[in-house]
Amino acid sequence: MKRKLPADLLEKYFAGNCNEREKAEISSWYESFESDQDDVFNLSEDEREAFRILMWNSIGGHIKDAENDNIFQLPKVWSARFRSVIYWVTSSAAVLLLILFLVKHKVPSKNPVPENNEKVMVTNTTNAIRKIILSDSSMVWVSPKSTLTYLKVFDKQKREVTLTGEAFFEVTKDHQRPFSIYTGNIITKVWGTSFRIRSYQEDKTTKVDVVTGKVSVSVTGQNEKNTVLNAVGQTNDLNPGVMLLPNQEAVYDKQLDHLKKNNEVKDVSIDMWKKMSLSFNNTPIKEVFTVLNKSFHVHISSGDEKINSDYLKADFTNENLPAIMEILKKTLDVSYSVHGSEFVLESYR
Repeated sequence: MKRKLPADLLEKYFAGNCNEREKAEISSWYESFESDQDDVFNLSEDEREAFRILMWNSIGGHIKDAENDNIFQLPKVWSARFRSVIYWVTSSAAVLLLILFLVKHKVPSKNPVPENNEKVMVTNTTNAIRKIILSDSSMVWVSPKSTLTYLKVFDKQKREVTLTGEAFFEVTKDHQRPFSIYTGNIITKVWGTSFRIRSYQEDKTTKVDVVTGKVSVSVTGQNEKNTVLNAVGQTNDLNPGVMLLPNQEAVYDKQLDHLKKNNEVKDVSIDMWKKMSLSFNNTPIKEVFTVLNKSFHVHISSGDEKINSDYLKADFTNENLPAIMEILKKTLDVSYSVHGSEFVLESYR
């Protein structure tokens, strides 16, 4: 008798949280169907292909999307035959989602776009960093005096935003839809990663600094021939742009129309976006500031004695500094203003 996959492993896969070893285990499990005389073997070639589509799309999180999509429908006669296969796998909640999906007789299509899809423009007029969550669950941390423009619901084939100013992006992985950021003449394209873009109108340069993943940076109008200066001043011809890895940056000179790649980010302010785990147990707030300053290479302070006499008990797990500051705002009932690497807290009390 064929072994069953653990329910929690399937649920992790449907949520998109499997590592490479777990993906390989699920792949091996699926391929084993092709060599045995079981329910899947008895399906027709078209039916088996449909089953493969079901298995290898993260359908658990897209039931609602399927209800609004009419691109591909499963014939009703297939429904009962597939149910017998899926009930055999496991009785987990993830498979119940599969069954519900089959009842709808549709293969889900990610992110249906409403007919009245609207463009959203957000300008951060505050002195703090503002977090925005996009329709694909990507997070954008918009700095003061910066503007982000995006569609309320991304298109099915692409994800595009426009930035003026500075923002840090944590892009949700989607290999079917690249994520593109337009900043003046610069196009930054990714599939899933985290990075900072700084491009204020008054700045002479546009900078892209990578924290995790890979980022492609190119200059509009230079697809035929992009002139790129590397870190030692050599000139290279790149088409269509430059690829950045973690702790690398691209610097675009607006006046010279040159894109330069540096193999190291020397601006320590990027460290505030690197995630860390920190724990405080009734720690005086001034000591908390000291730890945060040292960990993220910033300067956090407050001239308010109500804040400075406080204590903090908190566990920060895999958080960047702006996320920690958001938690401190709620925990201590404070606000903060940021200027570069300077953070100043003020009390509401």
